[in-house]
Amino acid sequence: MARNALFIRNWISFHFMGNINNFSYCVVNAAGQSLARYFNNENNIGLILWANIAFGFAARLLNTFVLEKVGPKLKITVNSVIMAAGLIGVALSVYINFAFCIFSIALIGISSSFGESVILSHMKQFPSDLVNGWSSGTGVAGVSGTLFYIGMVTAGLSNSKIFYIILPTVGIYWLLFFFGLKVPGLPGTEDNTKTGKGDKEGLLKKDQLAENDTSVAVEDDQPGVEPMYGPPGETKKQRYIRCAKLVWWNALNLSLVYFFEYVASVGGADKAINSTDSQDWFVKNFYAIISFCYQLGVLCSRSSLQFIKIKRIEVLTVLQGANMVFWILQAQYKFIGSVWPLFILMIYCGLLGGASYVNAFYLILHDKKIPNEDRELCINYAALLVTVGITSASCFILIMDHTFLK
Repeated sequence: MARNALFIRNWISFHFMGNINNFSYCVVNAAGQSLARYFNNENNIGLILWANIAFGFAARLLNTFVLEKVGPKLKITVNSVIMAAGLIGVALSVYINFAFCIFSIALIGISSSFGESVILSHMKQFPSDLVNGWSSGTGVAGVSGTLFYIGMVTAGLSNSKIFYIILPTVGIYWLLFFFGLKVPGLPGTEDNTKTGKGDKEGLLKKDQLAENDTSVAVEDDQPGVEPMYGPPGETKKQRYIRCAKLVWWNALNLSLVYFFEYVASVGGADKAINSTDSQDWFVKNFYAIISFCYQLGVLCSRSSLQFIKIKRIEVLTVLQGANMVFWILQAQYKFIGSVWPLFILMIYCGLLGGASYVNAFYLILHDKKIPNEDRELCINYAALLVTVGITSASCFILIMDHTFLK
């Protein structure tokens, strides 16, 4: 079915917001090895990943359980300020110390995690297919972020200048949310101008949006399924437990996939080959290139929802677990000497991770068992488990780097 102008406008806005939301985060990951070496902390690269995600967990908790009633406009404004502060901090850290760098990276991680949680929650007011716009944008962020970093380093720019250059994207991020996105069914949107309905009739109920918005074809792949509401007089604690039960399977798979892929793409890739003394450009820049390969795979799979939808996401989890084992063994024994097979295998790693992300969130947004008023909480649960997976991976990487991979 042809998409109308409103759907296309929202898709583009979500896409570029996803790109900017994750761009700085991805640049930090690509620059991780360089930053660690600059401060003579090569064995603490896991600390950079940890800072980039761990405090984001606290931000997601805050958004889920404390700020549920706070409007998204205020959240995005505060998030933009945090993002800008993190970028300026990393740029200045080269003149201060490693601890300040870690603190500034934590701010970038907070903005990325908090922004993702806010936008995914806000997406409950839009057709569920629009998650593909957001997810493909976050996928592009990985590719563009790593390519941007490689290009800037090749051009001879310092880490400080690189992070200053990123700063203007924060303003674009804010503008896209306030002036790019339009909730279907609200006054002034395309749906109302076409029908000529007044403001009161334009304020559609959230559970009617999918039926009234012709921009999205709703798939009735759950015939006879009814939303699982709580009992009369349900307490807040009972609601939290009920929603956790509704989403636990998808959230658990997301957490495991992220744990496996970050151990592989950061901890395993960091020591997959000996690149310190090599004059080969591909070997010398192996870590940044392997980050690009990972993000390329993520981009392809996060943009795949319109072509293929995967319901059995546990299959992706098992495959990514096997992939992690391979990269740990490669880091320990280096049985593959050429960089090119490793580049291809890292693209595969990204494909698995991105596919799990976009399909898990699509399933949550599309699940008829989840009442619309609980969908935001369920989305936040899944986002929290993503952060748990990455935080656990960063701790595991630190343990590896200080024990058997030292």
